[in-house]
Amino acid sequence: MKENTKQRHHLLHEGSERIIFKHLKDTILSLPNFNLCSSTRSSSIFYYFRISVFIFLLFFGAFISTRVLHSSLTSIAGIRIELPINCSAGNATRTCPANYYPGKYDRRDRSLMLSPPADQCPEYFRWIHEDLSPWRKTGITLEMVEQARRTANFRLVILNGRAYVETYRKSFQTRDVFSLWGILQLLRLYPGKIPDLDLMFECADWPIIKSSLYSGPNATAPPPLFHYCGDDSTLDIVFPDWSFWGWPEINIKPWGSLLKDLEKGNAKTSWVDREPYAYWKGNPVVAKSRMDLLRCNVTDKQDWNARVYSLNWREEARLGYKHSDLASQCIHRYKIYVEGATWSVSEKYILACDSVTLLVKPRFYDFFTRGLMPMHHYWPIRDDDKCRSVKFAVEWGNSHQQKARSMGKEASNFIQQELKMDQVYDYMFHLLSQYAKLLKYKPVVPRRAVELCSETMACPAEGLTKKFMMESLVKGPKDESPCVMQPPYEPATLQSVLQRKQNSIEEVEGWEKHYWDNQVQKERGQQLQMKCRKRGDEIMVNIRHSICQSIPRRWGRDTILSLLNFNLLSYTRSSAIYYYSRLSAIIFLLFLAAFAYSSLLHSLLTSIDGISPLKNEYPITCWLGNATGICPANYYPGKFDKKNLDLVSTSPAECPEYFRWIHEDLRPWRETGITEEMVERASRMADFRLVILNGKAYVESYRKSFQTRDVFTVWGILQLLRLYPGRVPDLDLVFQCADWPVISASLYSASNATAPPPLFHYCANDSTLDIVFPDWTFWGWPEINIKPWDSLLKDLDEANSRTSWMDRDPYAYWKGNPLVSLSRIDLLKCNVSDKQDWNARVYLQDWSREAQQGYKHSNLASQCTHRYKIYIEGWTWSVSEKYILACDSVTLLVKPHFYDFYSRGLMPMHHYWPIRDDDKCRSIKFAVDWGNSHQQKARAMGKEASNFIQRDLKMDKVYDYMFHLLSQYAKLLKYKPVVPRRAVEICSETMACRSSGLTKEFMMESLVKGPKDKNPCVLQPPYDPAVLQSALWTKQKSIREVERWEKQYWDNQNRND
Repeated sequence: MKENTKQRHHLLHEGSERIIFKHLKDTILSLPNFNLCSSTRSSSIFYYFRISVFIFLLFFGAFISTRVLHSSLTSIAGIRIELPINCSAGNATRTCPANYYPGKYDRRDRSLMLSPPADQCPEYFRWIHEDLSPWRKTGITLEMVEQARRTANFRLVILNGRAYVETYRKSFQTRDVFSLWGILQLLRLYPGKIPDLDLMFECADWPIIKSSLYSGPNATAPPPLFHYCGDDSTLDIVFPDWSFWGWPEINIKPWGSLLKDLEKGNAKTSWVDREPYAYWKGNPVVAKSRMDLLRCNVTDKQDWNARVYSLNWREEARLGYKHSDLASQCIHRYKIYVEGATWSVSEKYILACDSVTLLVKPRFYDFFTRGLMPMHHYWPIRDDDKCRSVKFAVEWGNSHQQKARSMGKEASNFIQQELKMDQVYDYMFHLLSQYAKLLKYKPVVPRRAVELCSETMACPAEGLTKKFMMESLVKGPKDESPCVMQPPYEPATLQSVLQRKQNSIEEVEGWEKHYWDNQVQKERGQQLQMKCRKRGDEIMVNIRHSICQSIPRRWGRDTILSLLNFNLLSYTRSSAIYYYSRLSAIIFLLFLAAFAYSSLLHSLLTSIDGISPLKNEYPITCWLGNATGICPANYYPGKFDKKNLDLVSTSPAECPEYFRWIHEDLRPWRETGITEEMVERASRMADFRLVILNGKAYVESYRKSFQTRDVFTVWGILQLLRLYPGRVPDLDLVFQCADWPVISASLYSASNATAPPPLFHYCANDSTLDIVFPDWTFWGWPEINIKPWDSLLKDLDEANSRTSWMDRDPYAYWKGNPLVSLSRIDLLKCNVSDKQDWNARVYLQDWSREAQQGYKHSNLASQCTHRYKIYIEGWTWSVSEKYILACDSVTLLVKPHFYDFYSRGLMPMHHYWPIRDDDKCRSIKFAVDWGNSHQQKARAMGKEASNFIQRDLKMDKVYDYMFHLLSQYAKLLKYKPVVPRRAVEICSETMACRSSGLTKEFMMESLVKGPKDKNPCVLQPPYDPAVLQSALWTKQKSIREVERWEKQYWDNQNRND
C-alpha cells in the first residue's frame, strides 16, 4: 500500500509539472530550497506559512482541475503513463526491478487510470467459456496442473502481478520466448489486474489432450494445458500464438506494426485491379495437404486459376527476405489459406488483405478463427478436391465481383477491428482471469522457477529478437478497462451457429457440384468422338500384333489382316457387309478354339495326381496392351468349392499373435453389426469403395490419393483374390489412404452414441477407431524406388549376412526426411558434433535429389551397417519400421503415437529398445552405451526383431492377415453387398496391362502366380480382457524399467561431472 501511495504521489508530482499550474512551477519548486540555517525564526515561519498556503491551493486546484478535465482526458485513447524498461546493466540484466509496476490493483486508482469499460468484446471471446468448460464442475486442482507437466514446455505462475517461469524443455525456435514476452506485456498493460494463477504451456504444433481419454461417465477431469490451437478431438486451452509479438527466425514483424503495413498494402491496389487468380506462397513440405495444393498450379495443359509458389526459408534468409514481405503480397483478388502441420499463423495475414480468402477445409482452430463465418469472411474450399474447388471459387468471384469484393472487405474489417492488439490482450486478460477463477488452490512459486520481467528478457536479447521486443513493448498501463465479455453460449444458440456454418459450406459444395456436372457434360460430348477414334486405333493395332504373333499363315493370317485393313469408304455397301461377315466368323472361331484349348489344358493339369495348385498358374494376358480395360470372363474361380480342400494342406499353422488385434479393431461393431448406412457415412471420408462379389472386385473412386497409395492397395487386394480364389467372402468397404486416422473415438464413446462408421486405413492410435490394414508398400512404392516386400525381404536377409553385428559401426543410425515432423527435426540435434557425441549418426534424405541420382544412396538393403537403427515416426506412423526391424540391428524405437497392423505384436526389450520422445539425445546415448557394454543381449534383441519380420511378416502372413480381417469384417455386415452404380470391375489385367515404368515392374514382380497350396493360418480367438490388460501392462513395465536405468545412468554422470 505504501508503494502504491508513493507511486500516486510521484504521478501527481509529474502531473503538476505537465498540466496543473504550470506557470507556478518555478515558484513551487524554489520553496523547498529555502535554507533554514540562514534565516531568522520569524522569516522561517513566514516561509513555511507560504508553503502551507501553496500546498492548500495546489490540492484545491487539483480537485477542481480533475473535475473540469476528466471528460476530455478520458476521451484520449492510448497510454497516459509510461513505464520505461531500464537496461542499465545491458546484456547482463538478470534481475527484475523491485517495483517495476504495481503488483496489486487498487480500486481507488480507477479514477486516476481507467475510464469506463470499453465496448463489448468480439463474439469469438465467448469460446473462452467453451474451452474452460471441462473444468466448470470440478474446478482445477494442483494435481491436474501437475499432470499437464508431462508435455509442457514451461510453467508460468503469476503472483501479485509478477511472473515466475519454470522451463521444462526448449521450444522450437523462439516460440516460448515470445509467448512469455506477450504475457509480460499484458502485465504492463493491466498492472495489478491479472489474478494469481498457475498454468502449463505447450509450444509445439500438435494439440495434446485427447478428449476421448476424459469422456466416459467415470472419467477424471483432463489436465489443463495451454496451447496455440485445438481440434474437435482435443481439449487444449487455446491461447494467442507467439507471432503476435514477432517471429524473428523468418523476419515477420510484431502484429501491431504489421497490421498497419497490411492496411497500407491494401490501399495500393484496389480489388478490381488485382490479379484475377488465387495466390498461395509458403513452405509446402510441412503438410501433405500443401503438397497436394502444388498440383493446382498453372501448367501448359491446365489452369486451375491458382498461382502457387514454394518458399524456401533458408534461401529467403540468404537473400534478405526480399520475396516474403507480407504487406506486398496483397496483389491478387483471392488468397488461399491451407493448414501446415496443424493450424498456421499465416491465416491472419491472409484474411487482412482485402482479397477473398479461399480457406481449405481446416481441421484445427486457434483462438479467433471460430469467429469466422463461411461466405461472410471467407469462401470454403474442399480439402479432398482442392484444384476444382479453387477453380470454381475464382470463376464465381470473377462473375460476382461485388459479392466477392464485399467478402474480402468483411474479412479485413474483422482483422483490423476485432483482432488488433488491444483485442488480443483483452482475450488473454479474460482467458487468464476465467482460468484463475477455476483454481482450487493458492499458487506458489515453483522451487526451480525464476522471476521474469520485460527487463530480463529484452535487455540480454540481440538482433531481431531484441528489435521485435522493443517494437512490441507495451509502454504503460491502458487508460480503459478491458472489453466486456459476453456470457457463455446457450447450447441451442451454439448449435445454431455451428449449423449455420455447415449449411453455408454445404450450399457452396452444391453450387460447385452443379458447376462441374455441367462442365463434364460439355466436355463429354467433345471428347467422346476423339476418344472412340483413338481407342479404336489402339485396339486394331494390338489385334494385328496379336494375330501376327499367334496365327500361322496357313490358318488365314494374311486374309484376316487384309480384312482389318478394309476401308469402308472404298467399297460398296454389299461388299463391306461381305467382308465384315467373314471377319466376324473368323474371330468367333478363334475365340472358340482358344476357349476349348484352355478348358482341355485345365482339365488335363488338374487331373494329374500330386500336382501342386501353385503349378496351376493364372497368367495375366495383355492382349490389348495399354488398352486392356475389361477383365477376362473367368480369370479365376468366383466360388470356392469345398471339394477342392483335398488338394490343399488341411493342417495349417496358428497365426502370429498380432492377428488377435483383428478382433479388437472390429470390436466397436461386435454388438451392432455393420449396416449399409454406416458404410455410407464412412464413404464421405474415403478415397475409394471396394465391393467383392463372387470373388470379383469392383471399385468406386471418390478422390485420388497421394502418389500411388490407392493403386497398390487395390492391387494387393486383387493378389489376395488370386491367392485364395473364391474364398474371400462378399463384402463392401471404404478405404482412406491419407496419413492421419480419421474416426475419432470420442464421438462414439457415450452410452447413447451410435456405432462409428467403419473406415479402413493404414494406421490408428488410442483415440481413433480406424480399421488397420497393411499399407501399399508391401507391393512396392515406385515414387521412391522401394521394391515389393517379398523381394526386399530377401535383399535385407542377404545384407544381414554380409556384416555381422559385432563388425558393424557401434552407433545409432537414422536416414530420412526430417521435415515431415517436429519430432524428426528434434532428432537432428542428436547428431554428432565437435562439442558432443550422442552416439547417433543422423543423415538427411532429399528424395528429389535422390531420384535425379538414380536412388544410389537409398538402397535399404545397404543400410544394415550399424549396430543400432533409430525408428521415429513421420506425420504419423512410418512404413520404414519394417525395414529397420529387419536389419539384425537393435531397433531404438522413439516412443510412438500410432500403430499399424503388426506393430502391436512387438515387445520392448525383446524386439526393440524404447527411446524417450521428450529427451531423445540422452536416451539414445544411454541405449548405445548399454548395448555396447551388454553386447550379447543387444545382439539377441536385434536378432529377435529380424526373426519376427522374416517369420511373422513375410508376404504369406500379410495375405493371411488380410484374409482374416476381411472375412471377420464380412461376418459383421447386416446387408447383402451390391455393385455401386459408378463402380468398375477391376482385376490384375486392367491394372498391370495399362501401367508403365516402375509401377508396372513392381506389379509384375508382386503378382501372385496362382492359388496357394495351403489353407490360411488359424486365427486365435479374441483376447480375454484380463490377458490383454496384462500384455499391455507388461509392455509398460518394460518401458518404465528402461527409463529407471536411464535415470540412474544420468544421475551417475552428473555426480561424476
